[in-house]
Amino acid sequence: MINPHLDILAFRRSRAVSLVMLLGFVGCASPLDTDHEDIRTIKEQLGEIRVLGESKGLTEGKSLDSILNPDTEDDRKKQDQLQIEERLNRIADLVKPGKTIDLTLQETRRRTLEHNLSIQAVLLDPKIAKQAVRLQQAKFENTFNLSVTQSRTVSPGYNSVARRNIDVESDTFVAVPSVSVPLRSGGDLTIDWTSESYLNSSGGTDSGLAIIQPGVSITQPILRDAGYDYNESSIVIAQAAEAEAEAATQFSILSTLLAAETAYWNVYLATETLAVQKDIYTYTKKTLDDTRLQVNAGFGSISSVYNFEVTLSSTVSNLISAEDNLATAIRNLKSMMQIPELSLDGSVIITPSTKPILRTYDFNTTLLVDAAVRNRADLLELEAEQIAATIEVLAAKNQLLPELDFMASYTLNGFDSNGRSLTTARQDLFDGLRTANEPGFSIGVMASVPLGNEAANANYQSALFSRLQTIANTRQQEVTVATEVLNAIDSLEFGWEQILIARYEVAAANRNLEAMRTLFQMGERNSNDLANAINLLSRARINSATQDSDYQIALANLAAATGCLLGHAGVEWRDASHLELLEAPQTLSPPIPFDVADGIPPASSSKEEAPSATVAPVPVTNDE
Repeated sequence: MINPHLDILAFRRSRAVSLVMLLGFVGCASPLDTDHEDIRTIKEQLGEIRVLGESKGLTEGKSLDSILNPDTEDDRKKQDQLQIEERLNRIADLVKPGKTIDLTLQETRRRTLEHNLSIQAVLLDPKIAKQAVRLQQAKFENTFNLSVTQSRTVSPGYNSVARRNIDVESDTFVAVPSVSVPLRSGGDLTIDWTSESYLNSSGGTDSGLAIIQPGVSITQPILRDAGYDYNESSIVIAQAAEAEAEAATQFSILSTLLAAETAYWNVYLATETLAVQKDIYTYTKKTLDDTRLQVNAGFGSISSVYNFEVTLSSTVSNLISAEDNLATAIRNLKSMMQIPELSLDGSVIITPSTKPILRTYDFNTTLLVDAAVRNRADLLELEAEQIAATIEVLAAKNQLLPELDFMASYTLNGFDSNGRSLTTARQDLFDGLRTANEPGFSIGVMASVPLGNEAANANYQSALFSRLQTIANTRQQEVTVATEVLNAIDSLEFGWEQILIARYEVAAANRNLEAMRTLFQMGERNSNDLANAINLLSRARINSATQDSDYQIALANLAAATGCLLGHAGVEWRDASHLELLEAPQTLSPPIPFDVADGIPPASSSKEEAPSATVAPVPVTNDE
């Protein structure tokens, strides 16, 4: 596997050889190499939200149809392969007018990832952290410096021979180009080429001097601030912060996608509830009409008509409430996806086309908890934070040492004392015939020892405590993650039992309604018994839809608890950034200029149509 820091390590080692030859230090392997590898491993686990099935802790069992109708399971599978079951009646035919679009769960995730502004904002965090890494790496960049000065000084003087006052002119030119090379060992190497020329003019007499002095100097800490580990620690800490930012981004994106899935299944529940209320309304209306016919024919009691009228009014109220709940659920889903073409009003109605997953699962709790510990981005974030805390301890320990710096310089000298030519001085630089051109050098050390060293000790102890705190937080989060996984498993097992009970309750309520209707027509039961049977069936069907929806949300929660998503394909989020959405956030269409509950105004119906959704369903295979 290719090490992303190979170039850095190779460059560092080559510079280490030069420094050892210069200062006599003995090099050794750096502990930061392990930290580089750990951060690289964490980053490899980020960038893709994995599929829950990869953990192999969740295996499919029997479907609901195979349990309720075991003899027809094969026939149902063949039928599903030959044709797609007819979709539920579109909501637009049942409630407020407007365009209707079918939306799958997979498309909901994709649209949310592409358009949700909170996701677009959080995607910038890793980019910001990456620039912080570049900033720390830039401290080892070489710097070219240039200082050029041209000056003239005119001073009054006196010529004793001519016995008169004269002007003394002094022209000075100084150019100092240099290159500063920061060393990864903590020192600084400077190479300069100083060029100076001086010209004095007094009473027609000129004298000058040209000097060329190239030199090299080095300052190298020996104890405090010395070594690769200390001077590169800020880079590794920045890289750990980048990994933290990516982990936090992935956790935030997964949470947003989970909220979008929850909103999707809430729309499904609201849709099913509205369909139930519509059926109950139709059934109650027919019962009322039949009862009126019987009373008009001289059979039955008028009180039965009154009773069913009250029941019908209650059914209408429930239907209106179901319509309002559906509008609210659709609006919440739209606000999660934030598709520009879908306004938040009721002009576009969403119909969920992904069917619920109704099958049992066998849970291997050990594998699921292990998968959660590996995949959960919040745990990866804490691991990166723990690496940074460990490096900060090493850096703080270095600051406990006294300051001891080695300093050395070496300078060559070239002179032109007979004229004013820098070229002659440059030629004279390497002329070994003149003893005046001997090079100069300096060497020395500087020491500084704090008395007490309280500040460094305090920083070191603080770094130790911070590291212990991150370790404790990581262990606590591991316990929390395991608890969330086990709770999600329990919720799924409980939800499946509730689904079976709800199916039995619906079947029993249907039988009870048919029996009460027959007995009512025979005069053996009154209208109250039939009305109660209608209400029982309504509650049973709504409860069954609720259990189906809750089971899908529980599945999504289990996947999220393990750091995954349901389906057959993961989610790559690194390339999902769309900065134009943040720069010009026109993500919601303006509301239509009339109340959709009242329909299109007659004056505009011939010229304008209700706003429609231009979002065509994306041809993506349903992965559920």
